[in-house]
Amino acid sequence: MKEPKLTRLEMSGLLHALDLQNGLELENFLSKWNQHASVILPDFVKRFKRSSGAVTGLSTNDIVALGNLCELTTFKSTSIQNWIKRDIKGLIGHPELGKKYSIDQAVILLIVRDLKATYDFETIRKMLNRLFNTISDRTDDLISPVDYYEAYAVVLDKLLNEAFHFPPASDIEEKIELEAEIIRTAFPSIPDQNWTLIKPVLVLTVFSVLYSHLLSRAQAYQENHLDTL
Repeated sequence: MKEPKLTRLEMSGLLHALDLQNGLELENFLSKWNQHASVILPDFVKRFKRSSGAVTGLSTNDIVALGNLCELTTFKSTSIQNWIKRDIKGLIGHPELGKKYSIDQAVILLIVRDLKATYDFETIRKMLNRLFNTISDRTDDLISPVDYYEAYAVVLDKLLNEAFHFPPASDIEEKIELEAEIIRTAFPSIPDQNWTLIKPVLVLTVFSVLYSHLLSRAQAYQENHLDTL
């Protein structure tokens, strides 16, 4: 049996269930998930399920398994180790739960993976440092990592699942900005001045995932129709 592939919107549901450390929330998510297909749950999800949703931290291998649940995403343990130790050390910091990482730290790595399709690490650090401030204190973030992931997941889901024809680039930008403003209403506690800082990063993240989506489709088409000739 193959493991399921979640959309980013579905992934945000799993992340919220884990972040809330709520066994009922996790059970509700898993019951919906299992309706799609008979699947093998990753070990870390089974572990949290047995502990009624209590998250005792994620190892780098758990984060790899988490990332690889998402469609159009390939995570490697070596890449994550390099990111944590070198490329985004200032964003992630040391493991917050003993030798393991918190859900927020794991989500930041998922966001970095989505941005890495398009941007270099210097740009990624600049973008995310705007949103997530002191790594040891999440209370001063403009938006939580899980909420930010959900925000761009909602925008992407809208773009990819409606009858979306690719207009000129300026119109795509306008459409993404419009959807970003719509999702803004889901976060009434965020002050307008903070949303002004969040929105450009959100739009750039959506562009990056769309680019990755198209590139993956192009590579698959090449393998199926060109490399077989």
